[in-house]
Amino acid sequence: NHFFAPSFLRSCARTCRAISPEEKTHRRKKESTRKQQEAMDKYRRVMKQRDPEERAKIAPNEVRVIATSQRQSRNYISYALNLFNSTETEHRNIVVRAMGRAIPKAVSIAEVLKRRVIGLHQITKLESNTLVDSFEPLVQGLDRKEITRTISSISITLSKDPLDTADPGYQAPIPESEVHTQEEERELRRKQRQDDGGAAEEGAPA
Repeated sequence: NHFFAPSFLRSCARTCRAISPEEKTHRRKKESTRKQQEAMDKYRRVMKQRDPEERAKIAPNEVRVIATSQRQSRNYISYALNLFNSTETEHRNIVVRAMGRAIPKAVSIAEVLKRRVIGLHQITKLESNTLVDSFEPLVQGLDRKEITRTISSISITLSKDPLDTADPGYQAPIPESEVHTQEEERELRRKQRQDDGGAAEEGAPA
């Protein structure tokens, strides 16, 4: 009789076990990703300079949300509310735009704005954009690379005036009972401060 060590038997079982097509595909993708990462470790991405003409194309009523920006959501919200309410730059509608990882933040900002301004109609559009990234080699003898990628983008139009209800991305205004304007928010905070101050005075020792 032959004696086989448990470790040897386990190794045979792993080797002989049938691998499903899904697992084979997963392994191939994982290996391909690893090789691509190893190859790209020899390159550095070239940061693009902002085109002044591109910045000039931004409409006065447009809010561009950027994932890498240090600006927090409340800064975008304040800017958008100013576009709606300022006597100098009052707009009947604004457009919130974002790409890639910034899309969830843009959606959240739009939802907050709908709860700060009464009667906002909404149309949401999703698109795909093609971007070209340039990479320069860190190792001598390699050529410069350009990689084309597709990235999703969103544009959310919020309007005080009625929009096309037949548009697939249309959403009607939310009920006014769910809207709390800036003035209401300020009044609520003022009352809370007064209540907190009164409670502190009552609790103070005589």
